[in-house]
Amino acid sequence: MLTVHMIGNAHIDPVWLWRWPAGVGEALSTCRTACDLLDEFPDAVFTRSDAWVYQRIEELDPRLFERIKSHSRAGRWAVVGGWYVQPDCNFPREESFQKHIDIGKRYSQERFGLSVTVGYNVDSFGHAASLPRILADNGYDSYVMMRPMAHDLALPADLFRWRSTEEAGGVREVLSWRIPIGYCISAPDLSEHVRASIASAVPGVDHVMCFYGAGDHGGGPTRAQIAWIRENRDSFSGARLVFSHPRAFFDAVKPFAALLPVVQGELQMHAVGCYSAGHSIKKAMREAEHGLLKAERALEAFGSGRDHQARELLEKAWEKTLFNQFHDTYGGTVIPAAFDDACGQLAAARDEAEAVLYSAFFRHASKMPPAKEQRIIVFNPSEAPFDGFIQWEPWLEWKGFDGWLADGNGSPVPDQILPSESVAQMPGILLWPAKLPPRAVQSYSLRSSPAPGPFDSDLRTGTAEIANSSWSAAHTPGPGIISLEDRRSGRLLAGDMGLRVCVLDDPSDTWSHGIDRFAGPLLGCFEATGHLVEESGPVRASIRVDARFHESTLTLWARVYRNDPRLELELRIDWRERLRVAKLLLPAGGGTRDRLDGIPGGAAARPQDGREVPVVDWTLARQSDGGTLGVACPDCSALDGTGDVLRFTLLRAPVYAWHHPAPLRADRVHRYIDQGEHVFRFAILPGADAQRIGTLALSLHRPPVCIDWTRGM
Repeated sequence: MLTVHMIGNAHIDPVWLWRWPAGVGEALSTCRTACDLLDEFPDAVFTRSDAWVYQRIEELDPRLFERIKSHSRAGRWAVVGGWYVQPDCNFPREESFQKHIDIGKRYSQERFGLSVTVGYNVDSFGHAASLPRILADNGYDSYVMMRPMAHDLALPADLFRWRSTEEAGGVREVLSWRIPIGYCISAPDLSEHVRASIASAVPGVDHVMCFYGAGDHGGGPTRAQIAWIRENRDSFSGARLVFSHPRAFFDAVKPFAALLPVVQGELQMHAVGCYSAGHSIKKAMREAEHGLLKAERALEAFGSGRDHQARELLEKAWEKTLFNQFHDTYGGTVIPAAFDDACGQLAAARDEAEAVLYSAFFRHASKMPPAKEQRIIVFNPSEAPFDGFIQWEPWLEWKGFDGWLADGNGSPVPDQILPSESVAQMPGILLWPAKLPPRAVQSYSLRSSPAPGPFDSDLRTGTAEIANSSWSAAHTPGPGIISLEDRRSGRLLAGDMGLRVCVLDDPSDTWSHGIDRFAGPLLGCFEATGHLVEESGPVRASIRVDARFHESTLTLWARVYRNDPRLELELRIDWRERLRVAKLLLPAGGGTRDRLDGIPGGAAARPQDGREVPVVDWTLARQSDGGTLGVACPDCSALDGTGDVLRFTLLRAPVYAWHHPAPLRADRVHRYIDQGEHVFRFAILPGADAQRIGTLALSLHRPPVCIDWTRGM
């Protein structure tokens, strides 16, 4: 006899086609109704995830919260997930997933006395290959998901053993259930959902789950649905319906684990447009995450008696950040007002983090002995060593700086003055190379004595070219914006066409439903309108190229450094297109056979097959001759690859919250996502491995923090 575990649930989107206050209202009303139905039907069971929901109820309706706790103690209210919300499962850093778990599981333990062991992200748009490891390492043995659905990804069964990969941080495994049709249904007759669940049964395993409950905007089980289940317990041949919850289901199937198929790696792809829609939110999220992690590293390095209060502030800021990792928010599919809310909340979290960081840093500097020279105190707020170049605009009065920079031992350091961001005749930004261990502090001083002799440099410039011993970047007439040569291998990376930013037609909705790649007609590429060699050493050389596509403009800087193997690109795009997508095309050279792409806490091996995929921070093109080309892309969240070309998705321009098949009506004014200015940074490193290119990407997110210090002058 097959047991069909009937899972009464309510899918609550706290933000989507509404702002967060509506999400609070739906959480309260949904859970109140669920309690009423549990009171009315003593055999019914309700399942609910998300610590955020429980926090709001505890804060705003304590009596309702006590009712929930009472039903939980009776085994009729199942707390699952144990995360703060159901986030996007492609883009948060592993530290963010860990915060979801730490905050959510601690809340469940303290308020309900429960150790949650069932992961639950039923609506997230794909699931990273590292998640089985992250889940298993935190005491989870099972996972419930739905997307990608069967039309997106064929699986050997809806009940399977999901296993992570070595590239994703290590091999772990959790039992997983893919919901066959959907997590919600409004109709009182559940026959279709029950039959689909029965059809998903694995031979030899006499248990399946069937989810029911109305609505995306809250809702949950209805009185009619509960009555229908009671009346139809034995209406399906060879099966019996029982009120249940996911923990009971996974406990029942555990003894049959050996019969289940193994699925290894990421569960993709669904709604590929969400990988790049809403660049403003994705950028604000990265700034908030890394801001909070920098503040935590500062507390570790400069511990004091104020740490408890500071950590409480950071936890509240983390909660704001985690809330906005909700899959519709982070996926860029919410309404414009919710976009504004998210960017404001993420900016507030970053601001709180910076306050904690600089308070700790200045307290530490105040304990340093005085010195006669003006100093720049530098802190590496990372768990990885920093090996790169620092930019800082010290206060130099109005006269400028014609001295030299010394390290903590008094030895001269190569430096260069870059133009200030101000046009008010400020002296400029100081640039110099540095190496700092994790969480280390370094002191530099500004010396006014005659500067030491010039440093050896491999930099050279021409009227339209910059170069060092590793790279040459030149503007040449033709379709490309710039050509790039790896001088050590002799490969012309960008090929005869040069590096290009191309614009494709993209009529898909915000999610890009129904496609797995952006393959619309090529509408053209940004064409150069001018170029200038802006910097010529002694630390850095740079060339700027201005370009245009219709009403959109682009400024690209290519930069090389003294005796350094990296090439940096910065793109500043003023995006004015609609229903189009912009991609940066970088031929990788060397016959690219496949890629290793960054994901949360690890990497995923992917073919160069043209499919659009999510990426976190970096990619590594693996070439047929055994070579590699690493590209750090901290501001880019999606790419594809075809042949020898890496195609980084920069910007899309769908209408906000436009869901196929709804038409774009001519009698309405529609707003298009990501209009205006956006910045993208890339760093290219031949011969890199995953660790090295990942560390380079991290240094772009989390460069050293500087303060001016004049005590003792």
